[in-house]
Amino acid sequence: MHPQTISVRRFMRIRRRQNGSVFLIVVFAIVLMATITVGILQMTTEELMLMQNQLYAAQAMCTAEAGLNAAFAQIRTNPSWTAGYTDEPFNGGTYDVTVTGTPPNPTITSEGISSQGYKARVAADVNVGSNTPGHVIRIYKLRINE
Repeated sequence: MHPQTISVRRFMRIRRRQNGSVFLIVVFAIVLMATITVGILQMTTEELMLMQNQLYAAQAMCTAEAGLNAAFAQIRTNPSWTAGYTDEPFNGGTYDVTVTGTPPNPTITSEGISSQGYKARVAADVNVGSNTPGHVIRIYKLRINE
């Protein structure tokens, strides 16, 4: 056999071994990139869900505050109003308002429920001024989600 033929065969064997190594490195790199991509997608999905939950909670809080404001409007025109509201619609959700205690120092509690079912509660201890047009309402204590 010719010496040059031996070195060509040897070269081809070495080259085949290197091709196998390169293939494994490429497969490993692809798997690593896929794993990183899946991890980033998972984190992004969780962040979106958290933001959506915060949005729904904020909608419920706005609905509860709307109920409190509706009660203030009723009390300004009639300081002895204690009827409250049940399932009053607002912004796709509803609110319930209860008035406890006796005028001029009632406690007004409003619970808002967003259209997605999230709940928020606002309660205010108030004092209703008398003998003034529009009856001034002073909030002494405001409790949120207690």
